[in-house]
Amino acid sequence: MYKPELTKQDVDDLKKKIYLTELQERILEYRMKEYSITKMSMLEHCSERTISREINKLKKKIINNV
Repeated sequence: MYKPELTKQDVDDLKKKIYLTELQERILEYRMKEYSITKMSMLEHCSERTISREINKLKKKIINNV
C-alpha cells in the first residue's frame, strides 16, 4: 500500500489547497503522528469504519490535488 511521506509543511500546503472537514483535518494530524485507526476512533468518539471512510476520502482528495 502506498503511503506518501508528508512533512508538516506539506500538510499545511494541502490544507490551503483543498477543502477538508474539521474531522478530516484532525485525522490528517493523527496520521502524521501515526495513530492507529482504533485510537483515532476512540479520540473522535466514532466507529473505526467512520475513520476508515474519512481516510479514504482524504486519500482521494490528496491524489486528485497533488
